[in-house]
Amino acid sequence: MGTGRWKTSTFVGCCIWILHGLRAAAAIPVTTEGSFAAGTVSPIATESKGPHALVMGTAETSTTVANAETAESGLVGDAGGAQLWSPEVASGTPAPSGEASLRAPTSLNAAPVLPSALEGESSAEGASAGPGLSALPAVPLYGYGARENDREYVERKVDFNSPLFKPETGFPFGNTLRSSLYFTDNGQIIFPASDNSIFTYPNPPPRGFSGREEVPMIAVFWDNADFSRGVGTTFYQEFPTLNTDKPPFVRDVETKVRRYLRSSYSAAWTLKITWEKAPAYGARTDTRRTITYQAVLTTDGFRSYVLMLYQAGGMQWDYTRLAATNVLIGYTSGDGFYRNDDLTRRPPAAKYRPDQFRGYNTDLRGLWIYKLESRVGINYRLKCLAWTGQQQEPRMWSQGLPACPCTLQQGQQDPRFKSSRGGWGAARVSMLHSASPNPYGAGVRCLYDSQSRLIEGRQERYWRFSRLASPFRDQELKLYDWCCNQAGSAHLCARYSEKRPKIGCDGYQSPGTAATGSSEEKESNSEEQGDGEDK
Repeated sequence: MGTGRWKTSTFVGCCIWILHGLRAAAAIPVTTEGSFAAGTVSPIATESKGPHALVMGTAETSTTVANAETAESGLVGDAGGAQLWSPEVASGTPAPSGEASLRAPTSLNAAPVLPSALEGESSAEGASAGPGLSALPAVPLYGYGARENDREYVERKVDFNSPLFKPETGFPFGNTLRSSLYFTDNGQIIFPASDNSIFTYPNPPPRGFSGREEVPMIAVFWDNADFSRGVGTTFYQEFPTLNTDKPPFVRDVETKVRRYLRSSYSAAWTLKITWEKAPAYGARTDTRRTITYQAVLTTDGFRSYVLMLYQAGGMQWDYTRLAATNVLIGYTSGDGFYRNDDLTRRPPAAKYRPDQFRGYNTDLRGLWIYKLESRVGINYRLKCLAWTGQQQEPRMWSQGLPACPCTLQQGQQDPRFKSSRGGWGAARVSMLHSASPNPYGAGVRCLYDSQSRLIEGRQERYWRFSRLASPFRDQELKLYDWCCNQAGSAHLCARYSEKRPKIGCDGYQSPGTAATGSSEEKESNSEEQGDGEDK
């Protein structure tokens, strides 16, 4: 009997519990767009088809999200597909009991904060996340235009490219030191294989970068723009600062890199690009709905970064009128190092408004910072530039240095020169150097081919008592190798020649010839004086 009462009691209790649950479920408010209202907890992870809906998830999905973000890193594979996210996942802390995992937006201007994908490498970089939008300040754009001495560049046609930029230091990107770059009207920065490989790429791939692209590029806000209707323009300015004072703009860029990436960074070259009031392509688009944003490329020759700034309230394209909504933010290095930003995998209502979201690696709305280099080797261009920037002008130390002997045999008979091992060229090249320095401690070096003919001579700032040691320990040879061989730049080799001038054998006189000439001059002068006395 007791058992029967227990069963009846249990059955009644279960019924009451079920009815209570149904009543609670019915009380959950739902917005007209099908997403859960603010202050409620989403019981499942789903993605609505509505334009403003976002993927929602609870703390229960944290492990899955973390694994997905790691797998979607640009270093390991394609970053396609939607991703579950919650503030708890982004911050690494569980949500307090009874609180919502994500507040659904009630309007376009009240979108929640989304993170970008985690960096797939060991560094100070991490996913972005943060509190509600109202608590996050927006990044201001850097000053631009004529008042900032920027250059304006625009072509009134559907697609155009900027002039080519060639940073002397090169630009480390992925595993490669790139030599040149240009930007497009469509929000890209492209690193061409050669000066003849300048093309436009108006439409981003629907699934983003894959890491298999042959053309290295940065997608600042890559989508098809159209400046042909007389609206919008671009500005740019280069800042080479390796051996010069740095303007406030460059110092601020350095400060942001140091702050957000915890890097002791000092810029050698920086480029600021501004796309102002860029209209979208398409006959149905409104030219009053434009976008304004910036990119700042910066490098110290070893490390490289891009800062992407989106003007608060200035990203106004009407995405409902676009032929496709595949806008892309990220990069691909051309050698397997790539990233598709998480924001651009969201619905158009979010990904076309980056000014409303906390950017990657920062605590500001509208500011993204990416580290761009992976494993670039020694930058000999930077070594050469740093060295040439510290050298005196040759006129300060080259007085009294002799010309080179025209043949090796002449030099071997001239006590002012000594034979030495090594040189700048092949192993069969013979070398002579000054037997003693001039009053400033400088000397000359002369190279001869297998036929004993002079190939090239150089004035050198520092004379060495003996060149018999290994040429690999010869600092002057090392400097030549950096600038004229390893750097792969004719311009830098010319810079080397400015600091270590070339010399030939013009004006060379052997010791015997010089003595004979001096004696004959004295006799001639004596005869002239005698003739004068007779007169």
